[in-house]
Amino acid sequence: MNRDKLLNLMRYWLVGTFAVVFAATTAYVGFIGGRDWVRALQTSFPIWGITALLCVAWYYIYKWYIGRK
Repeated sequence: MNRDKLLNLMRYWLVGTFAVVFAATTAYVGFIGGRDWVRALQTSFPIWGITALLCVAWYYIYKWYIGRK
């Protein structure tokens, strides 16, 4: 497969992973916390940050890995 296609596929899956984590944590915290959505957003913000950092790190590690040949 082409290197650019592989990177685009990885980008697609990492954005999808972040979207699922965003929706799941916000919904879970919102339902547990009495449906206070502002509090749910504030509470789940660190989880989003960690997920975003891991997704970006994974992308650049993967980019390095497929480009080393």
